[in-house]
Amino acid sequence: MIIKKTIILSVVVLLLISVAGCKKNPVQAPQNSEQKVSTEYGEITDPEELEKFWQEYFYDTIATIGNTRKFNSAEEIDPVGVAKFCWRKYVAEHGKESLKLASENSNRWLFPLDTVLEYAERYFNLTDLDVTDINDAYYDREKRAFIFYYSDKEERPSHTERNSWGTHLDKVTKNSDDTVTAVLVRYDSSKANRVKLTMTYTLKQREDGSLYFVNGRWHYINNHLVSLSGDYQHFDQIEGFDGSLRELSMLGEDNNRLILAHTPYDERENASLMLLNPESMKVEKKLTLKANFGSTDVRLAGDKIMVRLEERIVIVDKTLKYSEEIPLPGAIKDKIKSSSNPDTYFGGYDISSDLKRIVYADEKGVKVFNLADSGEKLLAPTKHITGSELIQNSYHSSPRFVDNDQKVITTMTGYESAVGYTLYSLKENTTLKYGIASGASSSGFIRYDTGLLELKSTYIKEEQTTERLQYLDFNTGNVKEIKLGDIDDGGYIRFHGSAYVGQNYAAFLTHRFDTDNGDNNMHYLYRLNLKTLKVDSKIVSVKAAETHILGVLADGRVLFWYNLNPSENGLCIAKS
Repeated sequence: MIIKKTIILSVVVLLLISVAGCKKNPVQAPQNSEQKVSTEYGEITDPEELEKFWQEYFYDTIATIGNTRKFNSAEEIDPVGVAKFCWRKYVAEHGKESLKLASENSNRWLFPLDTVLEYAERYFNLTDLDVTDINDAYYDREKRAFIFYYSDKEERPSHTERNSWGTHLDKVTKNSDDTVTAVLVRYDSSKANRVKLTMTYTLKQREDGSLYFVNGRWHYINNHLVSLSGDYQHFDQIEGFDGSLRELSMLGEDNNRLILAHTPYDERENASLMLLNPESMKVEKKLTLKANFGSTDVRLAGDKIMVRLEERIVIVDKTLKYSEEIPLPGAIKDKIKSSSNPDTYFGGYDISSDLKRIVYADEKGVKVFNLADSGEKLLAPTKHITGSELIQNSYHSSPRFVDNDQKVITTMTGYESAVGYTLYSLKENTTLKYGIASGASSSGFIRYDTGLLELKSTYIKEEQTTERLQYLDFNTGNVKEIKLGDIDDGGYIRFHGSAYVGQNYAAFLTHRFDTDNGDNNMHYLYRLNLKTLKVDSKIVSVKAAETHILGVLADGRVLFWYNLNPSENGLCIAKS
């Protein structure tokens, strides 16, 4: 009996000890777990740690890899940006003592590719950089080294101080997937407290705790600064086109479709032709050409689209069916190849719509070349300039067939600008000269065989001033003045990118700039009837965003685009 009671008592004691042990262990585990989360993951707020991130990784992105607006891997970053980031890290650690000058008496230094790759592996996990297409100003291929400036005076502001770029560290977050996300903000220069854009970077953590960049992107803030007024239809974008609107040109129309040329600024990209439905703003057909060319190298003449290249002319019909190629005559190809020589000049060429004649300009003047027998004739000589220390000759530039191929028009060059036009009649063998060009004018921008629109001045004065445009009619050769009357609030007229002469109508923009606050900049769209020369004033007004005319339709509608930033932009058609 005593033994039985002792056994029962022992069991009870063991159970109590066991229960006590079970209660003790679970209490400590959550405490350790919570501390781990708070110290390893989430937003970093410690000023000292933020300063370390800023100095080690993010300050040096601002003028280097930060110029690449979006990258999904380090391989997509501009290699010059990567090298410049590595350069900044290197000179911060070692200075320039071990480096060599790019040339004697130069203030630029050679930064060896091998050294770049050491830092590129550390900060970008890159073991190679593609230097194939880097400009010679940034890379010496023979010495296998980048070329950068060095400044002894550069200071490195902290993350709480102002810097020259108006860019600041907003937030750094440690994520549970061993990445770090950082957000930099850039403030608008005109409004100190207004954020213009954010730059977000993701960095991956290695086992040793070091970080390297894996992606980044810009995001512009929509501050709702842009406003439009007038009778227009708005589109967010062109469906089927993801390039820059700056690289688009309207060549003409066919069967209620607009014929556009996309001429990328990047010479590595091929240009293309497109048919655009203006009602839906959708690309219905696209033809990519195996060449890169400029917007002034392509035009629509009759039923042919002609692309003028350095060795050949590509002919495409208006439905974007490839037609044929015409080899450029050897004499003209030789002129193009030797145009970089100081004693030679080449001002461009054009081909007639019947594909039988070529006009081109060289140091002697503008000439017509007959493709059938290779004969050529000087139409108008280069003009020699006397009494000028800046230039010796005024050359013919951008020759174009006009007036149903019966005439040739050229732009006369001056010192850093155009000074006028020459119109030569092939039928009558006569030459007319016009001193009506305004700065950036060029016959290369001609799209329709109608005429040229120019200014008597480049500045529309303040109130109660009558201003005039000048319209050169290709058919008659006459220049007609168009009175604009009093433009209420003044403004500039700048025709490069701000005017277009179509088949029946032309359009142009005036610009009024507020030097104190760019938010108040205004752009006004005008339409001109080419038959009556009547002007419809301010059919559309655009506030705060730069505005450009893309084309004018035969019925008087005007296609234009505006852009402040990627969050405030659009494409519109002003109704007729």
